[in-house]
Amino acid sequence: MTKQTAKTTERSLAIINTIQELGGATLDELVDEVDISRSTIHLHLRTLLDKGYLTKEGAVYQIGLRFLNHGEYARSQKRAYTLAKQTVTELSDQIDEEVEFVVENNGRGILVHESFHPDSHIPSKERHLSTAPSAAGIYYDLHCVATGKAILAELPAERVETILDNWGLPRQTANTITERAVLSQELEQIRERGIAFADEEYVDGLREVGRPVKEPDGNVLGAIAIIGPKYRFTDNRYTDELPDILTQYVDELETEIESTYVDELSR
Repeated sequence: MTKQTAKTTERSLAIINTIQELGGATLDELVDEVDISRSTIHLHLRTLLDKGYLTKEGAVYQIGLRFLNHGEYARSQKRAYTLAKQTVTELSDQIDEEVEFVVENNGRGILVHESFHPDSHIPSKERHLSTAPSAAGIYYDLHCVATGKAILAELPAERVETILDNWGLPRQTANTITERAVLSQELEQIRERGIAFADEEYVDGLREVGRPVKEPDGNVLGAIAIIGPKYRFTDNRYTDELPDILTQYVDELETEIESTYVDELSR
């Protein structure tokens, strides 16, 4: 059954996404890229510009800072997200590696918090792929990162199939899993141990160790991953030491989250 959607909203979102993908766009460029009439695009641009969701520099439209207000509100609305940020920072400080907290959004993983230790000597995952000053808000395909696989392992099978139907298994590196049967087998292993690995599956040279973060009701809140260069993530450190440290921090985080829920219910 096809869900009903608001076409006007869909058109605005298509324009916004295209502007971001192009790094700014003129009206002519949007007409070439978006399957919407010129007059309709212009009307959407004028409305978004008037409301502060877009800015205009000469003939080029850019994403406006009003989205930052909404994004920061989304990150702060859940107390659990704030607690996860503290865990990410503390864990990164202890192990001197990049740590990320990712949640599932519309079938993909969105980076909510990242801590990149200043003494580390390798650029973060996103600095390999993006010139953006902040990695927060960047989307990942779930099948090729440790956080994503940790989340997928906790979702119902029907939800996993829907995600894979919508987004597929695009290849990022030679090590990316691109077959559903292989991914399904690995998700089963993740459920058994509670730890997900990504071995140069998103960026060449980087390894990741991830673990799901669960809410008190058992649903998955998101996942935390430790990320670093293959030459430092070797042997026992990669397979046992880092997973044990990550498990300890996530267990403590889940305990804090549960305490927060209990406090809120008792008010």
